[in-house]
Order: sequence, then C-alpha cells, then structure tokens
Amino acid sequence: MGLSFVAIDFETANYFRGSPCAVGLVRVRNGEVEEQARWLMRPPEGCDHFEQMNIHIHGITPEMVEHEPRFAARRPDIFAFAQGLPFVAHNAAFDMGVLRSASAVSGLDFPEIRYACTLQFARAVYEDLFSFSLPFVAEAVGLETASHHDPGWDAYAVARIALDAAARRGASDLPGLVAACHGVMGEIHAGGSWSGVSRSLVAGAVTASGGADPANPFYGREVVFTGALWSMTRSRAWDLVAERGGQPAPGVTKRTNLLVIGFQDAAVLAPGTTMSGKARKAANLRAAGQPIEVLGEEDFLQWLDGVGAVEPPLARSPSASCS
Repeated sequence: MGLSFVAIDFETANYFRGSPCAVGLVRVRNGEVEEQARWLMRPPEGCDHFEQMNIHIHGITPEMVEHEPRFAARRPDIFAFAQGLPFVAHNAAFDMGVLRSASAVSGLDFPEIRYACTLQFARAVYEDLFSFSLPFVAEAVGLETASHHDPGWDAYAVARIALDAAARRGASDLPGLVAACHGVMGEIHAGGSWSGVSRSLVAGAVTASGGADPANPFYGREVVFTGALWSMTRSRAWDLVAERGGQPAPGVTKRTNLLVIGFQDAAVLAPGTTMSGKARKAANLRAAGQPIEVLGEEDFLQWLDGVGAVEPPLARSPSASCS
C-alpha cells in the first residue's frame, strides 16, 4: 500500500486525557495527502469541564462545542475517515491515550489500533534541533508554526513530518519508516491492552528510582524546570518526575538531559525568539554535544502518563478528575 496512514491530533478540555474537544485528521495514501478533516466535539459526560490552561493553549471554549456531538458520537466518524489505516501522531502516547481514555469513560469497546510517533521519527532524523516539540520539527520541514494547537494544522504538520522523515530515510511504507527510526509500531487491542512505541534512553542517563517504568519518558533523565508552571507547583512537578524514574535538579548542568519550560517562559519555544538564561545554557551545552531535550509545559503534562492511562493525571487543580 506504500506510505499510507492517518495523522491525528487531539485537543482536550482539561488535564484528563479522556476529555477531547477537537480532533484534526489527515489521510495519506501512497505518500500523498488524500483528505483532511477538523471536528469539534463535546468531551464525554462528566469530563467536559474546561480548564483555563487548556483554553489558553488551543482557544476552544465550552460555548464553541455546546452544540457539537459528544465523543461517543464523533468516534465513528474518526474511524470511518481512517479507513483502517494506522494512526500517526506527535507524542502518540498522548493522542492514543486520549482515544483510549475517552472510549473507556464513554463505555465504548477499545478498537484495534496500530500507530506510530513522529516524535520518535524526529529524534532519529532531526538530531540537531533545540527542541523536538512540534513547532520546531515542523519548521525543520519548512512549515510555518503560527497555527500550532489548531488540531487541523497540527495533524497536517504530523503528516508532513512523517513524509519528510520517510524521504530522508528512504522508507517506502510506515513499518519501514518506524524500523529505520529504530522503533516498533504501537498497538491498542480490543481487550484494552496496549503496547507503546519504544523509547531510547539518552546518553548519560541518571540512576532511576526503583519500581519506575523504564518505558516512561522521564525514566533515567535529569530534569530541570524553568519558568513558573501553570498546572501545578514546582515541588509537585519534581515529585511526579521522581515517581517516574527521573531525577529533578535545580539548574542546568552537564548532567541535565531534559529541560521543561513553564508558561512564564513559553515564548522560548517559539522558534527564533530570545532565550531565557537556563534555555540559553541548555542550547549551548546541546551545541557542544550534550543530548538535552527541551519541551513546554503542555508537552510535560502529556508525558506524565503512558498511553495505557485511563485515570486523570495528578495535577494541582481539584477539577482535573472526571466526576
């Protein structure tokens, strides 16, 4: 079938990943964009409150979705659009987790899904980027980033990244591209079990805490925060990182391999803008060969739990859970 897949991007109403309020889709068949779609939806009942942080990120308000179908009614449209093709997303653990969690809280059976991740492709193909967040990778393939967090634009960016990565690696189909990027296809099964795309630990990983999941993206990493977090206190963020096998640290050093930028300094993640002190130091160390990855607060929240999570993440807001 050649390089064929459906790029997908969800936006959520609140910190719980099972609260989709919009989805963007781009179907690629034999290496060509075939069709695009962007739909609003109401999150599952009981999970449909909107957090101000989420509104700030994507601009979707409760009023904009009040006459839209709920996720349970919209899900058949998503799978009809996909026509049985595998999904591709940027940080696919989040988007597949949205699909899985929203299905669970809606009382729907889990579908059989195969998927791949452009974040994995980016780490393998675009090694010199300051950040592997979607705007930076999109810029690397020649896209403007003014519409980031519009799900239609994000899904199109995902499609373009996958196509560009395949061209650079000489891959003729999606499994071949995944293999060329040293990964495996992710799967969600009808019974609800799942297996995620593989992650590679960075060089110089720190000693992880006992009992943590090695597949978690924080596992074995020294993590530094810069800027005030909107979603939780700094001490809570440190605790969550430590629970997942990471090691929080107060400042950027030669041991740092992950820098999280809070909303206070979020402009740093717009390509071409002036960097804060910690971000500048991270960029200099990265240029010298240190494998530091940089991500924003919204990406940090997406990374907190794996694709299998159907429970709300632990955030500061008491409204972060479904009733």
